[in-house]
Formats: sequence, C-alpha cells, structure tokens
Amino acid sequence: VISNTTPACTQTLTECATVTILPLPTASISANTICEGTAGTVTITGTPNATVNYTVDSGLIQTIILNGSGTAVITSPVLTSDSVYCVEEVISATTPACSATLTNVCASITVLPLPTAVISANTTCVGSTGTVTITGTANATVTYTVDAGINQTIVLDASGNASITSPVLTANSEYCLVDVTSNTTPACTQTVTSCATIAVLPLPTATLVANTVCSGTSGTVTITGTANATVTYTVDSGSNQTIVLDASGTGTITTPVLTANSVYCLVNVISNTTPACTQVLTDCATVTVNPLPSVSISTTTP
Repeated sequence: VISNTTPACTQTLTECATVTILPLPTASISANTICEGTAGTVTITGTPNATVNYTVDSGLIQTIILNGSGTAVITSPVLTSDSVYCVEEVISATTPACSATLTNVCASITVLPLPTAVISANTTCVGSTGTVTITGTANATVTYTVDAGINQTIVLDASGNASITSPVLTANSEYCLVDVTSNTTPACTQTVTSCATIAVLPLPTATLVANTVCSGTSGTVTITGTANATVTYTVDSGSNQTIVLDASGTGTITTPVLTANSVYCLVNVISNTTPACTQVLTDCATVTVNPLPSVSISTTTP
C-alpha cells in the first residue's frame, strides 16, 4: 500500500479475502396415488432448512420449511379427483438468503375411482340350478354371501363380468354383495349392500280322473292341476297329445264313443311361466265301459 504523502511511503501487505458464493437452494417434489375419498401425500426434498413456496391446483402461494434432512411432507385433504402441487420458489436458510425460482416442478396426487359392482339373478325351477351375474370394475375382487352365510369371493374378468352357478335349488336363494376391491396399486375397496334373489318356481302338477260309461257312449276324463299349464297325455298307449288347463287349473277330455275300457295316462305337465317348468308324470285313469244289459227270451210249447 502507498500513502498519499511527500515522500510517498510504501508497505508490503500479504492479507487476502475470499468472496463466498453460496449455492442456490434446490427442491424436488413427488406425490402418491390414493383411492377416492382418502387423503394423499406430497413429499418435497431439497436443501435442508430451506423455505419452499408452493401452490395447490394453481391456488394461492403456501409455505413449508424443509427439515434438517431436507424433507417435508404435506398431507392433502380428502380428495375425489387428482390434485396438482407445484413448487414455485425455494429460499435458503443462509445469510444472505438465496432463492431460486422453479418452473414446472410439479407432482400430481392421482386419485383412483372406487370400484363398483352390481348383481342380478335369474328365475329357475325347483330342482334346477340358478345363475347370478355380477358386473362392475374389470379385474376387481367381489366379496358376497349366499343366504346370509360366510363371505365368499369371485374375481371379475377383463370385461368386468362374473357368473355364479348356484347348487340345485328347492327354494329361493339370496346373494348379497359385501364389498368390491380393485386390482390397482393401491387397492381400493368400496362397501356394497345390494342383493339379488334367485326365484325358484314350483313344479306344475296334474292329476286325472275318468268316469264310467255304458258301452256305445263317450266318457269324460278330467285333469286338474296348475292353472294354464300344458299337459301331455296318451290314450291307450298311443301318441302324445296335449291339453291346456284353464285359469282354474282344469281340463276336460271327451272320449270318442267307446265299447271297451280306455286308459288315459299323463306324460308331463309344463307351466305357463318364464322359464317354463316341467314335471314328468305317470298317473293313469281308465274310462270304464260297462256292457249294455242283455235280455233273452225263449218260448215253451205246452
């Protein structure tokens, strides 16, 4: 250093100083995937103890401070749709404080929809099996009960369908959904309370009676049973014939003129329902033909 004097005085110096340049703080963001109706988690990592300004769904600036490890976790409110969190600025906890403006540093909490399932059942006949159909979210696992029994499960196919065949039934059977769980990560579960009943139709019935006639007259066969059912029968082991019972469940057959007994046998009876239910029958009745009385006369010669 040289003084501003006369004469000028000079002194040699050896001192130094360093301009310290602080690095700009950093921050990155990530978010998880959740199920509809739950809260999500956003994780910000970066410069320890830095202050991070961020927005949620392009809203107002909010602030969070990273911990000594450079991490902060934000829990979202309960969500029903995706939510985007963006880091706008990060400010270091140094002196001086350094800041960095960030662009497009965003993460989205992805909200998965809850899986769904609906159930339907068919109508069947006594002694037959029924079918229950479940439709809903593809590849989901559905929990259900049968007649209020223990929980059972079935997996829907890629089209969201599953079919359950019941055992042979003699009475109505109720299938109820309990819940449905998606084949996603995370798996989402929704409670379901719908039920469907396999309605079991009774088998139709028919009986027959026949009267007694005199030779040379016609007889009558009366069939009684399920209203509007179709009854198949034979006459004297001949070909099948049919008659439809009326709304009262009665059908009357008038025979041709008879000179000998005639046997009417039931083959089956089919209900007028959907589905039509059939029952095999073996009852027979005979129109009994009584011979006409005869008389003979003779003469005696005295």
